[in-house]
Amino acid sequence: MTNNSMARPAVSVLVPTYNVERYLAQCLDSLCGQTLENIEIICINDGATDGSPAILRSYADRDSRIAIIDKENSGYGASLNRGIGEARGEYIAIAEPDDFAERTMYATMYELAERHDCDLVKSNFYEYADGRNRKNRNLREFPAKTPFDPADHPNIICTIPSIWTGLYRSDMLRREGISFRETPGAAFQDTSFVLKAWFAARRCALIRKPLLHYRMDNPSSSVKTSDRIYVVCDELAESERFLRERPERCERFIPWFHADKWGKYRWNYERIDPSFHEEFAARMHEEYARAREAGELVRNCFSDRDWQAVMSLLDQGAAAFAARNAETF
Repeated sequence: MTNNSMARPAVSVLVPTYNVERYLAQCLDSLCGQTLENIEIICINDGATDGSPAILRSYADRDSRIAIIDKENSGYGASLNRGIGEARGEYIAIAEPDDFAERTMYATMYELAERHDCDLVKSNFYEYADGRNRKNRNLREFPAKTPFDPADHPNIICTIPSIWTGLYRSDMLRREGISFRETPGAAFQDTSFVLKAWFAARRCALIRKPLLHYRMDNPSSSVKTSDRIYVVCDELAESERFLRERPERCERFIPWFHADKWGKYRWNYERIDPSFHEEFAARMHEEYARAREAGELVRNCFSDRDWQAVMSLLDQGAAAFAARNAETF
């Protein structure tokens, strides 16, 4: 990868790219057209086998801010870690190649980050499908445009991760050792990254206005799966390890971490083949029994429905839980 300017960019936008030729031009057009011109756009070609590499080259030929990293296919996490390692910007952003940004996205976020000396800035987003937008209200319960320590609003970790709506201070990521787990493929690697960013950030600011169009109509398989049953568990275990290494932060976040984990485990329970439900419920039982014994399960962090489900699992066991909850809980 080569850079054509020695000036430090305000934002490094990382674009992990693998077989997205149908949508890639729209994404790159939205990045090249940003009103914040002092950005670098780092496209990581993860061994794409379609027309994506040619599209990247054509855009790089026209815009000197675009740099391409070509690598063998090794997955989403490895691609983004490579991008972070080579990024020069004050802040790092991640753009999924099938999404597209509002023209003012990075100018709006960077101005807020600079004004309040933020480690992390996040915006809301549109859910985009069939040419139509629906506003997601992911951040509606939290202060907007006013800086705060996430530990003062620890339930913020229960919002949608939306890794692609954030600006992450580069120095914070490197100082705190925040990176992606380099598991194969492109599934769940955003989970621990976003949680660790919330745990580590001392000043964050939120923008309620949607600034990104998150594509919902990219065809993908919805069949039940029998592989990678525990990948989300591994992501959350990594997040918990990171948090427990910071005892003062852990005290504030850990009750909400267990509540957030329950939601992610429910989502995983729904996506795996039902033949694995009892096995997965046994894993949940082990982890939540340990949390209850440690006094870390706090009733007010859970909805009524979720608290009843957790207690049912702990009191009646994995087999009964799986038998009673054929699809979800």
